[in-house]
This record gives sequence, C-alpha cells and structure tokens, in this order.
Amino acid sequence: MITLHDETWEFIAKIIADLGKAILTVGFASYFFEKLPLLLRISLIIFGIILIIVSIVIFETFKKGEK
Repeated sequence: MITLHDETWEFIAKIIADLGKAILTVGFASYFFEKLPLLLRISLIIFGIILIIVSIVIFETFKKGEK
C-alpha cells in the first residue's frame, strides 16, 4: 500500500477543491454552459459539488491524523 505524507494529502485536497470551484465558476459564468443539455448542466454542477465535498473529507481526515 502506498503511504503519503500529511502534506501530500493536504495538497491533494486543495487541488480537488480548486478543480471543483473552477468547474462551478466557469459553468455558471460561461455562455457555453447555457447551450448544454439540461442533464449535462445538472451533472456538471453535481460533479463540482462532489469534488468540493471530497476535498473537505480528505482535509478533515488529514487534520484528525495530525492531532
């Protein structure tokens, strides 16, 4: 099994959170997003939210292991 340092988990959590925020921000702000089918728009929003939640879970796991 691969073991990662705490700093690596924090880095991964931050990258995933940034990716989720980017998907949501670009999705809401772009004209391209309006032209997508409704199902695809909803799935992109859900995917962005899931990425943010996953990053929170990873970050909280990292913080509990630090104590």
